[in-house]
Amino acid sequence: MSERWRWRGNIALLGVSLAFFLFPLLPNDDVVNSDWPAFATGARLIAQDPAHLYDLDVQKRVESEVTGGRVLVSLGIKGILPFLAPAWVALIAVPFELLGTDAGGRAWIIFGLLCLGGGLWLAIRPRPPTRLLPAFASVPTALVMLNAQVDGLVVLGIGAALALWPRRFLVGLALGLTLVKPQLVLPLGVALLLLARSEWKVIAGWATSGLLLLASTLALNPHWVFDWLGQTRSTVQTGAREIDLPHLAVVLPDRLQGPGIAVLTALALIAVLWLANRVRGQDMRPGIAILIAGGVLAAPHALPTDMTLVALALLVWGEARWFEWLGLSVAALVAALALAPAPALIGVVAIGWVCLRVAGWLTWPSPGPAPSSAR
Repeated sequence: MSERWRWRGNIALLGVSLAFFLFPLLPNDDVVNSDWPAFATGARLIAQDPAHLYDLDVQKRVESEVTGGRVLVSLGIKGILPFLAPAWVALIAVPFELLGTDAGGRAWIIFGLLCLGGGLWLAIRPRPPTRLLPAFASVPTALVMLNAQVDGLVVLGIGAALALWPRRFLVGLALGLTLVKPQLVLPLGVALLLLARSEWKVIAGWATSGLLLLASTLALNPHWVFDWLGQTRSTVQTGAREIDLPHLAVVLPDRLQGPGIAVLTALALIAVLWLANRVRGQDMRPGIAILIAGGVLAAPHALPTDMTLVALALLVWGEARWFEWLGLSVAALVAALALAPAPALIGVVAIGWVCLRVAGWLTWPSPGPAPSSAR
């Protein structure tokens, strides 16, 4: 690609990125019709009634107050979009909820985009910042924005960990941010445990950040962990737009769905870890990229917004070409719009393809040497 076309492409991607930040500020953006009411409900409950943080009947009443009585257009549970994230996510949302439903939701979205952009930038250092544009100016980022999701914090945690890599304990502390969606980093966590002898400082740092988060919320409600675990089963719904392999267990009878999810999660974990181990060498990027993307594949609960982790994986790998970025956006868009079970099938194929591509099992012809002006 010539230098002229490269810069034109970067300008176009930069325009899309700026549009993502401007959209939440427009009056026609309806933050109530997103996941923000669930986070705002959690924030209000953890501040006012933490003992009932995961009580869906109480959540229904509080969420009605948050939305002004509006009913959300969503699959939902018990007629609402419930708060089912770890309790510390509710704590993070408290200062935004204090701004009010509308202003707080808009600030929450922009905060998430800043975290996402910061995480992508940290992940590619010392490469030029323009290299993050294909990952940020993509459909997964648009889905995070429209749904007011917290994937940006997960990306920030992984990006900061990569930037801090020589300082192992700080790497673990940074990974604490991934605990806002712990189900997305299972392969990364298991890989560190398998390397416990050499990476014990990372594990210690991650455990320290987890204990700090745990302590901050247990002080408000000692039983929240058990309440949360009891409600996580509610996320498994037949009609949900899940993009992970374990979700395929919903085709089984109800009594077998739990064991089926556990088995498929274990199989996906084994496959991702095996593939990442196959590419271990002096260059750590391919293995890390597989662990990141494979985290979405093996997650017991992952939605199209979580494809931002797949974008991060391609960015960490560093060899994705324009049609691969386009393919990721198309897959995320179709998964977000299609009816179940299509999103799960699309997600498994797309993420599996990325993992195999990073591992070198799928190759494309070389585009040839770049013009001298681009070197």
